[in-house]
Amino acid sequence: MTPPELVLSDLRDAWRAALAGRLLGLYVHGSLTAGDFAADRSDLDLLAVLDTDPDERLLHVLAGLHADLDRRHPRWAGRIEVEYVSLNAVRDAARGRIGHDHVVARVSPGEALHLLPATTHRIVTWSTVHDHGRSLLGPPADALLPAVDADLVRSALLDHVRDWPTWVTGMNNPGAQSYAVLTLCRAWQRLQHGRQLSKRRAADRTVADRPRWADLIGWARDWWYHSGQDTDPGRADDVREFVTELSAAILASERGSPAPSETCRS
Repeated sequence: MTPPELVLSDLRDAWRAALAGRLLGLYVHGSLTAGDFAADRSDLDLLAVLDTDPDERLLHVLAGLHADLDRRHPRWAGRIEVEYVSLNAVRDAARGRIGHDHVVARVSPGEALHLLPATTHRIVTWSTVHDHGRSLLGPPADALLPAVDADLVRSALLDHVRDWPTWVTGMNNPGAQSYAVLTLCRAWQRLQHGRQLSKRRAADRTVADRPRWADLIGWARDWWYHSGQDTDPGRADDVREFVTELSAAILASERGSPAPSETCRS
């Protein structure tokens, strides 16, 4: 398999040539910068900052670039996640204005390249890139991107938590189920303990916080990091119960209400 750094170098050169004049910065984030990157499992996460919002014309150009990249690096096909956003969209988000005037473009595992509204959900990624992103092109992330107020980031993350019980109902394969469990563990750690952790570290710490879910969290962590197969049976009912319970606990804690207790499982 081509090492991730060579794939990123190839992507950087292709994007620099094709998007000359539009690309203000290209940043890698996620597990490659946060730790616990697994070469046979982890995605390559990037944020491309543009001079203007993406549109259908740019989408056509990007589709060709991604298709060519997949042909050159077939082992990474479907594992390169890029979000394209204008600098003005991020600046508006930092001022509390989001979701009305801007769109972003995204391609991610299991999701074709497409345009979508710049909703509050995106703030979590943009603030993470500002704080921890590594530059492939352009100035350091914290020099180009504005800082986002911590309360705005927290509100956006809570929006994610609020929506997860709905999202998880459609997750029928073990990869998506594992991702749901590990993502809720990360949200729990960040909101409860102020820690922005990798999936593995968040899982390990959440076992201590929510011990009755230790078996499920361990399953999700091991599936993710030890090459679980999509043909595995998965644990749909357990995952939905876990997501619903942990989401409710997070939201109750945010309201200052007693968190739902870990009731015994049958």
